[in-house]
Amino acid sequence: PEFLDQWMLDPLATEREREARQTAMRGGLAWLDAECAFRFAGRTFLDGTEAERKAVLDDIAWPAKARPELSQGVDFFTSFRDLVASGFWSSPMGVKDLDYRGNEFVAEWKAPPREVLEKLGL
Repeated sequence: PEFLDQWMLDPLATEREREARQTAMRGGLAWLDAECAFRFAGRTFLDGTEAERKAVLDDIAWPAKARPELSQGVDFFTSFRDLVASGFWSSPMGVKDLDYRGNEFVAEWKAPPREVLEKLGL
């Protein structure tokens, strides 16, 4: 959540960029609520059941499978998913999960095991 907040309020972005980001986020969340209200007797995303929320998200999570009339939801979900992934993989928890070692001194380069190279066709 902190990453998303920072992205929305980024002091290094221009006012126009911040407004565009915030408008896109509000618009996407409004689309999500409107789609749920249309499908589920007026209930918003948060008011829906877990199964209802999952049904809507499943319909917009896979761009190649999504119906054309859901294109705005697909665009929002894709953008939101990318932001969440960026936030996670750049957090201490995400870096640890990746076992990232880019900030460590490597005294000696050890090539990957032969079976790995063969699997990659190298």
